[in-house]
Amino acid sequence: MRFKSIKKILFIRSDRLGEFLLSLPAIKLVKNNYPEAQVYLLAKKDNIELVRNIDFVDYFLEYKDSSFSGYLGGFKLARLLTKECIDCVVMLNPRKDFHLAAYLARVPFRVGYDRKWGWCLTKKIEDKKALVQKHEAEYNIDLVSLICDKVSIPQVELPVDRERQKEALQKFVKPGEKFVVIHPFTSNFFKGVEPVFWVELAKRLQAKGESKLLIIGTADEQKQALALERKLNAKNLVGKLPISTTAALLKDHCSCFVGLDSGPMHLASLLGVPVVGLFKVSNPKRWGPSGKPSLVIKEPTQDGFIRRIDDIVSFVVSQSDKTDKK
Repeated sequence: MRFKSIKKILFIRSDRLGEFLLSLPAIKLVKNNYPEAQVYLLAKKDNIELVRNIDFVDYFLEYKDSSFSGYLGGFKLARLLTKECIDCVVMLNPRKDFHLAAYLARVPFRVGYDRKWGWCLTKKIEDKKALVQKHEAEYNIDLVSLICDKVSIPQVELPVDRERQKEALQKFVKPGEKFVVIHPFTSNFFKGVEPVFWVELAKRLQAKGESKLLIIGTADEQKQALALERKLNAKNLVGKLPISTTAALLKDHCSCFVGLDSGPMHLASLLGVPVVGLFKVSNPKRWGPSGKPSLVIKEPTQDGFIRRIDDIVSFVVSQSDKTDKK
């Protein structure tokens, strides 16, 4: 063990679902290196609910912009760190207010990237993520390797409370029913693919016998989903399921997932669901699905994605055939 004095470790990952999920292997690696230490995780409420039963985090703290954002939030976080006697903080997403909080709380081991007031940190590495030389999960492993003797990328199994979620799902899907799950939305306009692609994809899937299509998404995406629902002839559950129930849906009712570079894509991949990831502007070398089986489609134009529909359909059908034989 590199730093035997470490007893309480706090990880901070305050951003979106995809980035959060790709941090989990790094958190597990630290727990493996410090099995006697207590591991805390500060994250958004929805993300916490998704991993509440995971076995390598001991305590969860809810992140709220209204509480911990900005310099005043930094002072509040510093008081929390002092109160909990945290002796190691790992800032997985660099921010000045997080770095300041750890510095003010005089946390002995302050781990993060050497930017955004990197002078506040005691253990730091250069942030080379923009070079896109590795997958995001590997970059997170590089960061925590500053305090780990044994370094690897551990397999993470996301716990899904199937019994608890079964009741929530039964009003939407039947037991054993399988769907091709589609997530055609993104918060980044430049990542988006026009509806004509999704409509053509749905037609060709249905022509190959994949008649059960299901759209997922957040409440903010409901308006877009309503416009697509009839065109795709798909079941629409956009905005109807919390993220923990969505995980159960993907685990038990998804034969294949097709979606843009997004949190749901990473969730499906982590759950072992076959994934088709569509990448228009982001680089799949860094942000691609980490699980297998998967198919990555990288195209800079709408026409490029349309030309690849047959490849997508072939992959989806092959995965559905495997599911049927199980």
